[in-house]
Amino acid sequence: MSKISKYDVLSLLAKKMPFFGATQWLKAANEGLDGEMPSELLKQGKADIVYTQLEKEINEKKKK
Repeated sequence: MSKISKYDVLSLLAKKMPFFGATQWLKAANEGLDGEMPSELLKQGKADIVYTQLEKEINEKKKK
């Protein structure tokens, strides 16, 4: 079982994105999550998947 919680996801979002951007990210269909909304996956207890995708997107932005 994963040790990543929804609080870990929200903490990372708060550190890396402005409030509005974080809100939009959580509510938008995400291609890297098979079109699912991160907020819905968090409700389903899939914080580890959301956290992994968020880290991936943050790292991709750093490379640009």
